[in-house]
Amino acid sequence: MPANVVDAVRSPYPCACRCHEVLSVDERAAGIAALYRFDDAMRGWGQTVIWDLAAPTLWRIQQQLGEVRWVAVRDGACIHSRLLGFCMHELVHAISGDVTQPNYGTPVGLPYGVPDSVPAVDEAAYLHPFNQHEARAWVGLAPVAYRLFEIDWELRPARDVGTYGFAGGNALVDVPAGYRRVPHVDHVQHARRYYALARNLEDEARQWFTAAKLDEIAARFAEAEARGRALRPCTFPAPREMARLRPQKPGRNDLCVCGSMRKWKHCCGATLAE
Repeated sequence: MPANVVDAVRSPYPCACRCHEVLSVDERAAGIAALYRFDDAMRGWGQTVIWDLAAPTLWRIQQQLGEVRWVAVRDGACIHSRLLGFCMHELVHAISGDVTQPNYGTPVGLPYGVPDSVPAVDEAAYLHPFNQHEARAWVGLAPVAYRLFEIDWELRPARDVGTYGFAGGNALVDVPAGYRRVPHVDHVQHARRYYALARNLEDEARQWFTAAKLDEIAARFAEAEARGRALRPCTFPAPREMARLRPQKPGRNDLCVCGSMRKWKHCCGATLAE
């Protein structure tokens, strides 16, 4: 059985940002309540949230499967900064796209490829709106989390810049069948150019989060949340009860907290034992 949101908060692991030491019980309870509500909203939109410690691997599987309405959100040990940040990132993606479609309407071959039907001269223009959605999801963590849940601690994204497809470089990445690889500007090989393009895109995206837009997001979220709460598969434990649980190292046969989908004893646990 895949993990659900209760499984994710019931077995907290130690994390590098030391959430359980830095945040109060009240703050941790608010974070868990936000995760419950996110799960409800996604269910209300007909999306299945995958809470297993395997988001990177599951994303690759989703690229192969194509038309699946799921979202994998957990790729590390941290619950209150990283996992909640990941969920806010996905929430903004959902709001920016079409929640009735797999991957909110974003083709799974993006951002490093385009459908074969797109002419080469139109690659940059085709990728641009999806880059805009990614930028909004990247910079929207804090304003959306505060507007919906009054969360004001730092939420951490996957890395220090969004995942964009800027046509015009020489980097190539494999893409699914039916897509054509786009030579693009890579954040490693062309760091200076990539970061300049990314920061301009993200500065533009910040302007999208007006007070009116945040009110619209809150209203759409509330509607989806109400539908999803009525469909909860089980009763969720009180957030404060879950917030009092202390972090424990994974068991030997638990999935590793790095998201590799390997058992702890065969992955990071083995490294620590050396």
